[in-house]
Amino acid sequence: MMNTIIIAAIISWVIAQLAKILVGLMRYGINDKHRMLWRVVWAGGMPSAHSAMVASCALTIFLTYGGQSLLFGLSLVTACIIIYDRSRMYAIYHTFQNRYPALKQKVQNDPLLKDLIGHRFSEILMGILIGLGSAFVACGLYL
Repeated sequence: MMNTIIIAAIISWVIAQLAKILVGLMRYGINDKHRMLWRVVWAGGMPSAHSAMVASCALTIFLTYGGQSLLFGLSLVTACIIIYDRSRMYAIYHTFQNRYPALKQKVQNDPLLKDLIGHRFSEILMGILIGLGSAFVACGLYL
């Protein structure tokens, strides 16, 4: 039997990374092809692959072992820490923007830097939704 937790995490990561390519194409157009590979392997942007993976792991563990299991408790706490950390990076970036306006201008003109600044709430939320959906798919396939 396959490890359902790993399958859910892989599904969520693949969907999130493919979504980043589509979002990048819609945002920046086909002329931005040189950054497609960058979006697949790097963190940042819409949706959050970190949030997708940890949400899929936590829900898969919940569906497999129940809400009372120690493994679920650990996965939920870990997911909260990772999601919080990714959102704080974006908040720190905004603090620097306000204090150093020249930084703001440089980042706004560089799409690569924009991908590195963490995640907005909407990016995190979409990642979580992808992760939850991936967990249900994985559990439906392997449980």
